[in-house]
Amino acid sequence: MTTPLRYGAIFLASAGLVVGLWFVLERGPASVGHAPPKPPGKLVVLIVFDQMRGDYLARWSGQFGDNGFERMKKNGVWCSDVRIPYACTSTGPSHASIITGAPPSVHGIVENDWYDRASGSRVYCAQPLRPYERVPPAPKGAPARGSDIGFAPDRLLAETVGDKLLAANEKSRVVSLSIKDRTAVLLGGKKPTAAYCFDSRDGVFHTGSYYRPAVHSWVEEFNASGRVNDWLGKDWTRFKPDLDYEKLSGPDNGAGEATGVDDLATFNQKRTFPHPFPTKPIMQARPKLYYASVEMSPAGNDLLLDLAKKAIVAEKLGDGEAADLLCLSFSSNDLIGHAWGPDSQEALDITLRSDALIADLLAYLDEKLPERYSLVVTSDHGVCPLPEQKRIEGAARKSVRDLLPQLALALDEAYGVPPGGPTRWFELEDRDNSDLFPWLYLNRKAIEARKLKVATVADFAAQWIGNRPFMFTAFTRGHIESGTLPLGGNAEEKKALLDRVKLAYHPERCGDVIAIPKPGVLVTGYPEGTSHGSPHRYDTHVPVVAFGRGVPSSGKVDAVKSSLIVAPTLAALLGVEPPSSAREKAAFDVVEK
Repeated sequence: MTTPLRYGAIFLASAGLVVGLWFVLERGPASVGHAPPKPPGKLVVLIVFDQMRGDYLARWSGQFGDNGFERMKKNGVWCSDVRIPYACTSTGPSHASIITGAPPSVHGIVENDWYDRASGSRVYCAQPLRPYERVPPAPKGAPARGSDIGFAPDRLLAETVGDKLLAANEKSRVVSLSIKDRTAVLLGGKKPTAAYCFDSRDGVFHTGSYYRPAVHSWVEEFNASGRVNDWLGKDWTRFKPDLDYEKLSGPDNGAGEATGVDDLATFNQKRTFPHPFPTKPIMQARPKLYYASVEMSPAGNDLLLDLAKKAIVAEKLGDGEAADLLCLSFSSNDLIGHAWGPDSQEALDITLRSDALIADLLAYLDEKLPERYSLVVTSDHGVCPLPEQKRIEGAARKSVRDLLPQLALALDEAYGVPPGGPTRWFELEDRDNSDLFPWLYLNRKAIEARKLKVATVADFAAQWIGNRPFMFTAFTRGHIESGTLPLGGNAEEKKALLDRVKLAYHPERCGDVIAIPKPGVLVTGYPEGTSHGSPHRYDTHVPVVAFGRGVPSSGKVDAVKSSLIVAPTLAALLGVEPPSSAREKAAFDVVEK
């Protein structure tokens, strides 16, 4: 007699056979007897174009191709009015803010360099607390450089997106690559899988012993390939030779432009197109001239893109079970912008080439990781127009090395010269103080030894600087910490600036006075070229464009956004919580396409 239990068993077996047959027909015989495939991983790529001002994506959009920035803008999210909310718009602070979502007042990277009162010395934002060796070692006889003591993220005080990702999933990977060491270090966070930068002394991508004792094999192979020498004896010519560059940007020999890499006795990169690369004999005699020319040309970006592609394949980024993060900071845009300015044909050319670079990378990711990647493009800061071109009313070039000695004389006159000679009013010698501008670090011990109050001397210094005809204002620590404003001028405008200065101020790292020039005024130590660092619109307007898996096809967003949206946006795309110090929300709600 057949029992109900037996009928049940027969029914289940038959049902199982039917389901199994369906699975074979639908999924193929290879699936039988194996667990269902795990959900695929994902790669999120952060692209930082160093010094790509926010207006460039609209200004030159008509000259872009269809598959680079325009593809991202049309099929992703383009936040067109993103503004840096803090003062001191320099490379180090802004890269730290991009990846932490926090202002310098929190993450502590207040400038590229600052004066460390505890050690009594000037320190660099990527300088380690103890020495680390370069990996691989620098060649014997190479000229000394500050980073010979190594680099590490020791001075970064806030958690990064990469830190959050690695804490959430040990199978995730974080790779950070750049030409500049500080950008690779800061974007990489505390313990990235890989962090590499470029050394212009020998043309080698390297890391440091903080990270690992030997370079990854894929980096070693890339260095050995000789790719870096591909531009020997060639010229940097216009990307689109039939385009009217002068109409779209400016004359090829604009007022105030510099010459790029220039060694008068050996080599000159030239002020106008075409820009030559050194020949092989020059490179062999003076390697730095050639490798610095690679950095200060589109070749630097091309080189970094090739290394990034190698990293994607070798590290299998986006091809595992977990989400991965690749951070790329393209430094050549910044080096070119400093030399030739934002309205130069060189700036136009590197922007057109950046568009083509994005198209190249998107095509590569489409092939390698279809539907499994996201891309976020931004910049760390803008740039001031060359003062000599008078694009802003009142524009002027002023020497910081003249300004501070004049202030010292004014202090001598106000407080007198003691019998032992003039007081050294600042902590460092003139050159170092000039490089730390816009912060002024007063010599507190010398001031107090004269029975003077540091706050009183700071007030005098701020009033003196703020009253220069080319300066907008200056704030002291007292102004910043109490929220009070200097006398005179437009109180509303000063209040807006003070709010930005507060976000740039870390009490243990910043100086006693911060100087704010008028818009268009460049206070610098260089007779040509331009820079950034102010809280003005041209320095604080940056692009943010996102595209790929998880990004809605919303197109252009006109609303004003804070640049601190980048870190939470990256975190949302990676599926992790934003860094603990992040101030803003993601730029959009992640969608599953």
